[in-house]
Amino acid sequence: MKKLLSLSMLLFAFATTAQIKVAKTETKTVTIGKVGTPTLSTVELSKTGDLVTFKYQNNNKPQVAEFKTFSFKDIDGALEGFYGVIIDGLTNLPKEDTKIELPNETVNLQYKKEMNMASVKMKISYNNGEEGGTTVWLSKKNIDKLFNKL
Repeated sequence: MKKLLSLSMLLFAFATTAQIKVAKTETKTVTIGKVGTPTLSTVELSKTGDLVTFKYQNNNKPQVAEFKTFSFKDIDGALEGFYGVIIDGLTNLPKEDTKIELPNETVNLQYKKEMNMASVKMKISYNNGEEGGTTVWLSKKNIDKLFNKL
């Protein structure tokens, strides 16, 4: 009887400790840059591990604080490449939109120059057909701040 009681206590002890599971700590999200105000025309760039995320207020609906995101992995300098494409467009002002295809989204970069100041707007469309919206017009100074290049 004592052996049966000891065996059942031992099994009970294993069963209760098996319920405890040590979780891995998640990688922290680091904000690279942010432009705009907390409630109006915000564009934010953050990185979690190798995943880069752009969070922006949908400028198609400025009366509603609707925030959207698009992401890609920063593999082989993809983030620096994205920055380079934007800055090159601000310098050379292409006649047509620059189209960047990401795994889940397509980003069209639209450029304009007014009063001798170039700016860019990102128009995002999701591959699943959902509306992605647009960012506000961003100057070179805004882009440098967003990508933490100041």
